[in-house]
Amino acid sequence: SENERVPSIEELCRKIPILSEYCVKLEDSVKRRYLEKIAEVGVDPVTIPDQQFDTECLPPIEAMDLLSYLVLETSFYTKEQFKAYKSLEAYNFLVSGFLTSIQGCIVAGKHIVTGKVRHSQRMNEALICVWILAEKDGTVRSAHCLGCKAGLSESCSHVASVLFYVEAWTRIRGQLACTQVKCSWLLPSFVKDVPYARMRDINLASARKLKADLDKTIDSLSENSEAQATFFTASRRELTVEVPTEAEMDTFYKSLDR
Repeated sequence: SENERVPSIEELCRKIPILSEYCVKLEDSVKRRYLEKIAEVGVDPVTIPDQQFDTECLPPIEAMDLLSYLVLETSFYTKEQFKAYKSLEAYNFLVSGFLTSIQGCIVAGKHIVTGKVRHSQRMNEALICVWILAEKDGTVRSAHCLGCKAGLSESCSHVASVLFYVEAWTRIRGQLACTQVKCSWLLPSFVKDVPYARMRDINLASARKLKADLDKTIDSLSENSEAQATFFTASRRELTVEVPTEAEMDTFYKSLDR
């Protein structure tokens, strides 16, 4: 019937006043999916001016929302569940400081979140742009990674890392009074480059350990913990390492000589 007719790409395009150059250049099958996603809000997230975004205007995404989208959501292309279990390890990007410009705005009653993610292996390349569309209750409707091939990946590690950021932001906001400190100040800051450093000045903790430390810090926050928050942000920038004793150094060298 007419109501069940699939609209053409041209009809979908007419619903969006301004399309990004990225969208225009997509191959037709990918473009159709992209247009169907952004039709929910009537705007291409890539074209929204930065002035309309706010770092504190993020949806209350919780762990179950993250799991529901990355693992249980159905892929538009394969018609099967994403089951992107590997993406659940994308907190590596979060704790490593590979995320920046995470911000959001509300359009047509829904949250649009945008963010930029650094390549994990190619530090000098341009950052990857990601956008996420979510309901006001935190339910993730759709997502798009502009850095993955043809934009096909809707549950890649780049998308997942931004979801992890918002999930951590939600937990921090739930622990702190709104008037105390910006949630973004408590999250790992963006690493612009990786300078050479002496071994003793490098934090060798694994991403899993850093994530556990971040979770522990968030869980320990309360509405009267502004002093804790200030200490946390300061301690992130300063790494204190005790000087090893001669006995410890001898043991270390012997272990290398085996």
